[in-house]
Amino acid sequence: MRLLVKMDENPDEMDEKNQEISLPDKILFPDTGIMKQDLVDYYTRIAGYMLPHIQGRPLTLKRYPEGIGQKGFFNKRAPDYFPEFIQRVSVPLHSEEGKSIRMVMADEKEDLFYFGGQDVIEIHVGSAHATNLEKPDQVIFDLDPSDGDFEKIRQVAMAFREYLDQREITSFIKTTGSRGVHIHIPLRVGKSFSEIKPLSRQVAEQIHQMLPELTTLEIRKEHRGNKVFIDYLRNDYGMTSIAPYSLRALAAAPVATPIGWKELADSDLNAGTYHWSNIFRRLGQKEDPWRNFNRHRIEAYRLV
Repeated sequence: MRLLVKMDENPDEMDEKNQEISLPDKILFPDTGIMKQDLVDYYTRIAGYMLPHIQGRPLTLKRYPEGIGQKGFFNKRAPDYFPEFIQRVSVPLHSEEGKSIRMVMADEKEDLFYFGGQDVIEIHVGSAHATNLEKPDQVIFDLDPSDGDFEKIRQVAMAFREYLDQREITSFIKTTGSRGVHIHIPLRVGKSFSEIKPLSRQVAEQIHQMLPELTTLEIRKEHRGNKVFIDYLRNDYGMTSIAPYSLRALAAAPVATPIGWKELADSDLNAGTYHWSNIFRRLGQKEDPWRNFNRHRIEAYRLV
Protein backbone atom coordinates (compact mmCIF):
# COMPACT_ATOMS: atom_id res chain seq x y z
CA MET A 1 0.00 0.00 0.00
CA ARG A 2 1.01 3.59 -0.50
CA LEU A 3 -0.61 6.91 0.14
CA LEU A 4 -1.94 8.97 -2.72
CA VAL A 5 -0.32 12.29 -3.44
CA LYS A 6 -2.99 14.44 -5.03
CA MET A 7 -2.47 16.25 -8.31
CA ASP A 8 -3.67 19.71 -7.29
CA GLU A 9 -2.75 22.76 -5.32
CA ASN A 10 -3.03 21.12 -1.89
CA PRO A 11 -1.10 17.87 -2.25
CA ASP A 12 -1.20 16.90 1.41
CA GLU A 13 -4.84 17.52 2.14
CA MET A 14 -6.06 14.01 1.31
CA ASP A 15 -3.12 12.27 2.96
CA GLU A 16 -3.89 14.10 6.25
CA LYS A 17 -7.20 12.32 6.05
CA ASN A 18 -4.94 9.27 6.26
CA GLN A 19 -6.78 7.32 3.60
CA GLU A 20 -4.84 4.56 1.90
CA ILE A 21 -5.37 3.21 -1.59
CA SER A 22 -4.99 -0.53 -1.87
CA LEU A 23 -3.23 -1.91 -4.93
CA PRO A 24 -2.48 1.53 -6.43
CA ASP A 25 -0.54 -0.04 -9.33
CA LYS A 26 -3.40 -2.28 -10.45
CA ILE A 27 -4.08 -1.75 -14.15
CA LEU A 28 -7.70 -0.77 -14.80
CA PHE A 29 -7.43 0.25 -18.47
CA PRO A 30 -5.15 -2.28 -20.19
CA ASP A 31 -4.85 -0.41 -23.51
CA THR A 32 -3.65 2.82 -21.92
CA GLY A 33 -2.00 1.47 -18.77
CA ILE A 34 -4.16 3.60 -16.50
CA MET A 35 -3.75 2.36 -12.95
CA LYS A 36 -5.96 2.63 -9.89
CA GLN A 37 -3.68 5.40 -8.63
CA ASP A 38 -4.40 7.33 -11.83
CA LEU A 39 -8.14 6.81 -11.37
CA VAL A 40 -8.00 8.27 -7.87
CA ASP A 41 -5.87 11.15 -9.10
CA TYR A 42 -8.35 11.88 -11.90
CA TYR A 43 -11.41 12.05 -9.68
CA THR A 44 -9.59 14.11 -7.08
CA ARG A 45 -8.41 16.59 -9.68
CA ILE A 46 -11.72 16.84 -11.59
CA ALA A 47 -13.77 17.33 -8.41
CA GLY A 48 -14.10 21.10 -8.75
CA TYR A 49 -15.74 20.70 -12.15
CA MET A 50 -17.80 17.62 -11.38
CA LEU A 51 -19.16 18.21 -7.89
CA PRO A 52 -21.50 21.12 -8.76
CA HIS A 53 -23.42 18.73 -11.02
CA ILE A 54 -23.71 15.82 -8.58
CA GLN A 55 -23.79 17.32 -5.08
CA GLY A 56 -26.85 16.39 -3.08
CA ARG A 57 -28.05 13.84 -5.62
CA PRO A 58 -28.38 10.05 -5.45
CA LEU A 59 -25.56 8.36 -7.32
CA THR A 60 -25.21 4.96 -8.94
CA LEU A 61 -21.61 3.79 -9.07
CA LYS A 62 -20.22 1.39 -11.65
CA ARG A 63 -17.17 -0.43 -10.35
CA TYR A 64 -14.52 -2.51 -12.10
CA PRO A 65 -12.38 -4.28 -9.48
CA GLU A 66 -10.62 -6.31 -12.19
CA GLY A 67 -10.38 -3.46 -14.69
CA ILE A 68 -12.49 -2.78 -17.75
CA GLY A 69 -11.44 -6.05 -19.36
CA GLN A 70 -13.83 -7.80 -16.98
CA LYS A 71 -17.50 -7.18 -16.40
CA GLY A 72 -18.14 -4.44 -13.86
CA PHE A 73 -21.11 -4.09 -11.55
CA PHE A 74 -23.43 -1.33 -10.38
CA ASN A 75 -23.78 -0.17 -6.80
CA LYS A 76 -27.22 1.41 -6.67
CA ARG A 77 -27.56 0.60 -2.98
CA ALA A 78 -24.91 2.06 -0.69
CA PRO A 79 -22.63 -0.78 0.50
CA ASP A 80 -22.69 -1.20 4.27
CA TYR A 81 -18.91 -1.02 4.48
CA PHE A 82 -18.64 2.43 2.90
CA PRO A 83 -17.36 4.83 5.59
CA GLU A 84 -19.62 7.18 7.51
CA PHE A 85 -18.33 10.29 5.77
CA ILE A 86 -19.94 9.09 2.52
CA GLN A 87 -23.43 10.56 2.83
CA ARG A 88 -26.47 8.44 2.15
CA VAL A 89 -30.00 9.33 1.14
CA SER A 90 -33.10 7.18 1.53
CA VAL A 91 -34.81 6.83 -1.86
CA PRO A 92 -38.38 5.44 -1.85
CA LEU A 93 -39.06 2.59 -4.25
CA HIS A 94 -42.08 3.20 -6.44
CA SER A 95 -42.13 -0.48 -7.31
CA GLU A 96 -42.53 -1.57 -3.69
CA GLU A 97 -44.79 0.64 -1.63
CA GLY A 98 -43.38 1.59 1.73
CA LYS A 99 -39.87 0.42 0.89
CA SER A 100 -36.77 2.44 0.09
CA ILE A 101 -33.09 2.00 -0.63
CA ARG A 102 -30.09 3.88 0.70
CA MET A 103 -28.03 5.48 -2.04
CA VAL A 104 -24.72 7.31 -1.83
CA MET A 105 -24.04 10.96 -2.54
CA ALA A 106 -20.84 12.93 -3.12
CA ASP A 107 -20.50 16.44 -1.77
CA GLU A 108 -16.75 16.73 -1.25
CA LYS A 109 -13.51 15.95 -3.06
CA GLU A 110 -12.87 13.38 -0.34
CA ASP A 111 -15.89 11.38 -1.54
CA LEU A 112 -14.59 11.13 -5.10
CA PHE A 113 -11.18 10.15 -3.73
CA TYR A 114 -12.82 7.27 -1.89
CA PHE A 115 -14.86 6.19 -4.92
CA GLY A 116 -11.69 5.98 -6.99
CA GLY A 117 -10.14 3.78 -4.32
CA GLN A 118 -13.15 1.49 -4.69
CA ASP A 119 -12.55 1.06 -8.44
CA VAL A 120 -15.48 3.30 -9.37
CA ILE A 121 -14.91 4.22 -13.01
CA GLU A 122 -18.37 5.50 -13.95
CA ILE A 123 -20.58 7.78 -11.86
CA HIS A 124 -24.25 7.99 -12.83
CA VAL A 125 -26.47 10.69 -11.34
CA GLY A 126 -30.18 11.29 -10.84
CA SER A 127 -31.96 14.34 -12.25
CA ALA A 128 -33.62 15.27 -8.95
CA HIS A 129 -32.02 16.64 -5.81
CA ALA A 130 -32.18 14.62 -2.60
CA THR A 131 -34.34 17.33 -1.03
CA ASN A 132 -37.07 16.75 -3.62
CA LEU A 133 -36.66 13.30 -5.13
CA GLU A 134 -40.05 13.28 -6.85
CA LYS A 135 -39.47 16.51 -8.79
CA PRO A 136 -36.61 16.82 -11.30
CA ASP A 137 -34.66 20.01 -11.84
CA GLN A 138 -33.66 19.18 -15.40
CA VAL A 139 -34.86 17.38 -18.51
CA ILE A 140 -32.41 15.13 -20.35
CA PHE A 141 -32.47 13.83 -23.91
CA ASP A 142 -30.00 11.12 -24.89
CA LEU A 143 -29.25 11.01 -28.61
CA ASP A 144 -28.07 7.48 -29.28
CA PRO A 145 -26.88 6.45 -32.76
CA SER A 146 -27.87 2.99 -33.91
CA ASP A 147 -24.91 2.74 -36.29
CA GLY A 148 -22.23 4.81 -34.57
CA ASP A 149 -22.52 7.65 -37.11
CA PHE A 150 -21.81 10.81 -35.13
CA GLU A 151 -22.71 13.04 -38.07
CA LYS A 152 -26.33 12.01 -37.57
CA ILE A 153 -26.02 12.91 -33.90
CA ARG A 154 -24.73 16.33 -34.89
CA GLN A 155 -27.72 16.97 -37.17
CA VAL A 156 -30.30 15.84 -34.64
CA ALA A 157 -28.68 17.82 -31.84
CA MET A 158 -28.75 20.98 -33.95
CA ALA A 159 -32.45 20.40 -34.63
CA PHE A 160 -32.94 20.28 -30.86
CA ARG A 161 -31.01 23.53 -30.52
CA GLU A 162 -33.19 25.20 -33.15
CA TYR A 163 -36.38 23.97 -31.48
CA LEU A 164 -35.27 25.21 -28.06
CA ASP A 165 -33.90 28.52 -29.33
CA GLN A 166 -37.27 29.27 -30.93
CA ARG A 167 -38.76 28.97 -27.45
CA GLU A 168 -35.96 31.04 -25.91
CA ILE A 169 -34.84 28.05 -23.84
CA THR A 170 -31.17 27.81 -22.93
CA SER A 171 -29.91 24.26 -23.25
CA PHE A 172 -26.65 22.50 -22.48
CA ILE A 173 -24.94 19.64 -24.24
CA LYS A 174 -22.30 17.08 -23.35
CA THR A 175 -20.59 14.27 -25.18
CA THR A 176 -21.32 11.02 -23.37
CA GLY A 177 -17.88 9.50 -23.87
CA SER A 178 -19.68 6.52 -25.35
CA ARG A 179 -21.65 6.98 -28.59
CA GLY A 180 -23.77 10.09 -28.55
CA VAL A 181 -24.63 13.27 -26.68
CA HIS A 182 -26.94 14.33 -23.87
CA ILE A 183 -28.95 17.53 -24.05
CA HIS A 184 -29.84 19.00 -20.65
CA ILE A 185 -32.47 21.66 -19.98
CA PRO A 186 -32.49 23.17 -16.46
CA LEU A 187 -35.92 23.25 -14.82
CA ARG A 188 -37.44 25.12 -11.94
CA VAL A 189 -38.53 22.51 -9.44
CA GLY A 190 -42.27 22.12 -9.39
CA LYS A 191 -43.50 19.34 -11.64
CA SER A 192 -43.23 15.66 -10.77
CA PHE A 193 -41.56 13.06 -12.96
CA SER A 194 -45.00 11.80 -13.94
CA GLU A 195 -45.74 15.27 -15.34
CA ILE A 196 -42.33 15.89 -16.89
CA LYS A 197 -41.99 12.61 -18.77
CA PRO A 198 -45.01 13.22 -21.07
CA LEU A 199 -43.70 16.72 -21.82
CA SER A 200 -40.32 15.28 -22.73
CA ARG A 201 -42.02 12.78 -25.01
CA GLN A 202 -43.86 15.61 -26.77
CA VAL A 203 -40.55 17.35 -27.42
CA ALA A 204 -39.03 14.12 -28.74
CA GLU A 205 -42.04 13.62 -31.02
CA GLN A 206 -41.68 17.12 -32.45
CA ILE A 207 -37.99 16.61 -33.18
CA HIS A 208 -38.83 13.26 -34.77
CA GLN A 209 -41.39 15.00 -37.01
CA MET A 210 -38.69 17.48 -38.07
CA LEU A 211 -36.24 14.68 -38.96
CA PRO A 212 -38.27 11.50 -39.59
CA GLU A 213 -35.58 9.97 -41.83
CA LEU A 214 -32.87 10.42 -39.21
CA THR A 215 -34.61 9.74 -35.90
CA THR A 216 -36.69 7.13 -34.12
CA LEU A 217 -38.61 6.81 -30.89
CA GLU A 218 -38.57 3.02 -31.11
CA ILE A 219 -37.57 1.59 -27.75
CA ARG A 220 -36.53 -1.81 -29.10
CA LYS A 221 -33.04 -1.62 -30.57
CA GLU A 222 -33.71 -4.19 -33.26
CA HIS A 223 -36.44 -1.95 -34.70
CA ARG A 224 -34.41 1.27 -34.91
CA GLY A 225 -32.61 0.54 -38.15
CA ASN A 226 -29.75 3.00 -38.60
CA LYS A 227 -31.58 5.93 -37.02
CA VAL A 228 -30.80 8.06 -33.98
CA PHE A 229 -32.87 7.06 -30.99
CA ILE A 230 -34.22 10.10 -29.13
CA ASP A 231 -34.22 8.72 -25.62
CA TYR A 232 -36.58 10.73 -23.42
CA LEU A 233 -37.09 7.81 -21.02
CA ARG A 234 -34.44 9.09 -18.61
CA ASN A 235 -37.00 11.66 -17.48
CA ASP A 236 -38.60 9.19 -15.12
CA TYR A 237 -38.34 8.54 -11.42
CA GLY A 238 -35.21 6.64 -10.44
CA MET A 239 -33.49 6.96 -13.81
CA THR A 240 -29.92 8.20 -14.10
CA SER A 241 -27.50 9.52 -16.70
CA ILE A 242 -23.73 9.59 -16.86
CA ALA A 243 -22.45 12.45 -14.73
CA PRO A 244 -20.60 15.37 -16.34
CA TYR A 245 -16.85 14.64 -16.26
CA SER A 246 -17.32 10.97 -15.36
CA LEU A 247 -14.92 8.56 -16.98
CA ARG A 248 -16.35 5.78 -19.12
CA ALA A 249 -15.23 2.16 -18.92
CA LEU A 250 -13.95 2.09 -22.50
CA ALA A 251 -10.45 1.52 -23.87
CA ALA A 252 -9.26 5.13 -24.17
CA ALA A 253 -10.87 6.22 -20.87
CA PRO A 254 -13.18 8.77 -22.51
CA VAL A 255 -14.83 11.45 -20.40
CA ALA A 256 -18.46 12.62 -20.52
CA THR A 257 -17.64 16.21 -21.39
CA PRO A 258 -19.77 19.37 -21.30
CA ILE A 259 -19.18 21.29 -24.53
CA GLY A 260 -20.44 24.53 -26.03
CA TRP A 261 -23.01 24.37 -28.80
CA LYS A 262 -20.59 26.00 -31.26
CA GLU A 263 -18.14 23.17 -30.65
CA LEU A 264 -20.68 20.69 -31.96
CA ALA A 265 -20.17 22.10 -35.45
CA ASP A 266 -16.56 20.92 -35.46
CA SER A 267 -16.46 17.90 -37.76
CA ASP A 268 -13.58 16.46 -35.73
CA LEU A 269 -15.75 16.24 -32.60
CA ASN A 270 -17.26 12.91 -31.62
CA ALA A 271 -18.56 11.27 -28.46
CA GLY A 272 -15.09 10.20 -27.36
CA THR A 273 -13.04 13.25 -28.34
CA TYR A 274 -12.22 14.07 -24.74
CA HIS A 275 -10.57 11.50 -22.54
CA TRP A 276 -8.36 10.96 -19.54
CA SER A 277 -5.23 12.23 -21.23
CA ASN A 278 -6.55 15.47 -22.75
CA ILE A 279 -9.45 16.65 -20.57
CA PHE A 280 -7.35 18.84 -18.28
CA ARG A 281 -5.65 20.51 -21.22
CA ARG A 282 -9.11 21.36 -22.52
CA LEU A 283 -10.24 22.70 -19.16
CA GLY A 284 -7.11 24.83 -18.96
CA GLN A 285 -7.87 26.42 -22.32
CA LYS A 286 -11.64 27.00 -22.13
CA GLU A 287 -14.17 28.24 -19.63
CA ASP A 288 -16.53 25.53 -18.41
CA PRO A 289 -19.48 25.78 -20.85
CA TRP A 290 -21.86 24.65 -18.10
CA ARG A 291 -20.72 27.20 -15.52
CA ASN A 292 -24.04 29.10 -15.69
CA PHE A 293 -26.27 26.01 -15.79
CA ASN A 294 -28.36 26.91 -12.75
CA ARG A 295 -29.09 30.44 -13.96
CA HIS A 296 -31.20 29.22 -16.86
CA ARG A 297 -33.96 27.24 -15.18
CA ILE A 298 -37.36 27.41 -16.87
CA GLU A 299 -40.90 26.40 -16.09
CA ALA A 300 -41.61 23.01 -17.60
CA TYR A 301 -44.65 24.18 -19.58
CA ARG A 302 -42.31 26.17 -21.85
CA LEU A 303 -40.93 22.96 -23.31
CA VAL A 304 -43.95 22.54 -25.52
